[in-house]
Amino acid sequence: MGTVRRAYFMAALEQYCQIIISVAMIFVVSRLLNSEAIGVAVIGLGLGAVVFTIREFVTSEFLIQRVNITTQSVRTGTTLVLSLSLAIAALLCLAAPFIAAIYNEPRLQAFVYLIAVAGVIEALALPASALMRRDMQFGIVTRINAGTAIIYATVTISCAALGLGFMSFAWGTLGAALMRTALSFHARPQLWMFRPCLRGTREIVAFGGYKGASSVLDRFYEALPQLVLGYIMPMSAVGVFNRANIVCGLPDKFLLSAIFAVAFPAFSLEVRHERSLKAPYLRLLGYISVLFMPATGMLAILAHPVVRVSLGGDWLAVVPVLQILAVAALFSFPCILTFPVLAALGANRDACAANFIGRGLSTVVICAASYHGLIALALSQFVTLPFQAYVSLRFVRRNVPFAWSELWSVLGRSAVVTACSMAGPMMVLGLNAFDGDLSVVQTLSCCLLAAAGWMGGVIAVSHPILDELPRLIGRSLPGFGSIRFWAAPR
Repeated sequence: MGTVRRAYFMAALEQYCQIIISVAMIFVVSRLLNSEAIGVAVIGLGLGAVVFTIREFVTSEFLIQRVNITTQSVRTGTTLVLSLSLAIAALLCLAAPFIAAIYNEPRLQAFVYLIAVAGVIEALALPASALMRRDMQFGIVTRINAGTAIIYATVTISCAALGLGFMSFAWGTLGAALMRTALSFHARPQLWMFRPCLRGTREIVAFGGYKGASSVLDRFYEALPQLVLGYIMPMSAVGVFNRANIVCGLPDKFLLSAIFAVAFPAFSLEVRHERSLKAPYLRLLGYISVLFMPATGMLAILAHPVVRVSLGGDWLAVVPVLQILAVAALFSFPCILTFPVLAALGANRDACAANFIGRGLSTVVICAASYHGLIALALSQFVTLPFQAYVSLRFVRRNVPFAWSELWSVLGRSAVVTACSMAGPMMVLGLNAFDGDLSVVQTLSCCLLAAAGWMGGVIAVSHPILDELPRLIGRSLPGFGSIRFWAAPR
């Protein structure tokens, strides 16, 4: 597990860097652009994300899962992903005038053109990225992703400051694609992989078929509600919902994205060594739940000050939507490990089925709710997220047998820790007549009480994450990692 922990540390470091950059970008851009401009950008970016996800049908992640790979398989994977990216970009450019007409925004056409070019450039970096992840070279991946994020934020903010409006995001996307490709070539200067080859295509398509279907469904699930909102409501409503989603996703990015980045290679490594995934799966669920649930609960409590600081006083319409999304997100954490576990086991059909059932039906519910406004759209998450979590657990349990009692034992401890974390902040909120518009002192008090409650809860229930804290302290503060301030859990 030492390699996996080092990989997680590097992936987490990457996420922390991206969180800082993302928050800084949100802070600045939300003060430079209004909700309407951001709404138009969300439509363009959402369309690009959906269509370019189609290339997951020939995903480079095939290179991660295989026990042995050859230069031929790398070349074939590269040929397929580049060819499909070019085809998608061409179709997107042809459709650009019609997209602009549907949303009654002529400048959206130029936005789509830039997104199409960026998608092709980014495809050049995908094979090298997959090979680095296969080799657990997350230090290099971290530097590439951090550099890309910096360029994206810098270009977007600069263009917004120059008055380019929603087009700032398109130029930022193009700049980020160029940077990612340049850094990937620097890390893996292996031009031989771009020699055309189609041998072994069937094997790659067979692997990517289920992954592609799942990925396309994921993107539809994320983008379609906002695309529907943009069609039936003002673009400002899309901007409000997008900002609420982004802020709500900060705990996810900060805590779970690093785990997701490492989980598939780590589980694949366990499978290649013919070891059971039951123990690492339950352990990771415990780590995820004890971190994510308290963080998301705190976001719901501190929604008002968080929005004021991150977005500014002009975005207070985001607060009620954010509070609903944050509470609903408490049910989402089991889904993060579904694909990594099932794909590592080669159960791609089950991974696709779980995604299709969970997110397919949820997409219908969410799109129907979007016709009734932002609050209804947010409330629909209380139906869709618990359903997705249940479906995910059922399919994982089919391939990684575990008793429900074992799962409840893990989650029960995390629930107690969450309750301990929330007790202090809820008292502060109650003393303020449950008015979420907290002062600076009240906000800081909530944070300190939550941290103390979390640590007290973790120690009280002897949560397994206690074993990881000394290692994290040791990495951050050399010399302190060997010190234990609590009894070893039994």
